[in-house]
Amino acid sequence: MRKVELKRKVFVPASEGVRGHWKDVELVIATFHQFGAAYEEFEAGPGNYSVAIVELPDGTVESANLFDIRFIE
Repeated sequence: MRKVELKRKVFVPASEGVRGHWKDVELVIATFHQFGAAYEEFEAGPGNYSVAIVELPDGTVESANLFDIRFIE
């Protein structure tokens, strides 16, 4: 399995007239397992997109957007 640099993000909720938004938080070295698929529902049907399945240093597994990872090994 290959190591990747993962750009983790956090959602900042809306406050005082500012819309909620995603903010880059940290770079984490994670282990890449494989590519997967995810989807988002729209009125016209689902929209499919590819994701990376990665394991974080604490053992948790999450899917990440492809533009948020970079292979380093």
